[in-house]
Amino acid sequence: MRIILASQSPRRIELLRQFNLEFEIMPSTIEEKINVEDEPVQAVMALAFQKAREIAFENPDALVIASDTIVYDDTILGKPTTADSAKQMLRLLSGTSHYVYTGIALIHLNAAKKIVDCVRTEVCFNSLSDDLIDQYVKTGEPMDKAGAYGIQGLGSILVRKINGDYFNVMGLPLSKLSLLLKEHFDLDLL
Repeated sequence: MRIILASQSPRRIELLRQFNLEFEIMPSTIEEKINVEDEPVQAVMALAFQKAREIAFENPDALVIASDTIVYDDTILGKPTTADSAKQMLRLLSGTSHYVYTGIALIHLNAAKKIVDCVRTEVCFNSLSDDLIDQYVKTGEPMDKAGAYGIQGLGSILVRKINGDYFNVMGLPLSKLSLLLKEHFDLDLL
């Protein structure tokens, strides 16, 4: 079966490449509009579905995998647009717990299958000094990540603990993906 990952995220590509799964990379070009008033589950599932649908219409013979990740702390935090917005997000998250939501969509038009689901993970941050926040933002790492941090990189020192799926925080909940692929497409990641 032809499989397409509708993402150019290096993290998602790296995560999926570790399994026995051949796939093409075809990033979605939809504009990622998040209404901060939406419920987080609704927001990430809708965006994941829109990304998968766009690529599926162009490739109806393929299984398309798409996902979208947000950070939620009383409001949806997307990717920062400036260094100052990254610092503001990190100050908001400092010393608190928040949730990371990833919506995942699997669409195979020729098989008439559309599956959309969501995973939530709680992330607890250390208390962060302004100096640490400044140093971290200067690395550039926060700029392409929801909530302005990457748990798999330098941002790992910001995190005190998590409750839930670590890979969800990276942007691709592998356990959920594996279950959905097996249940709906009879595909095994191993």
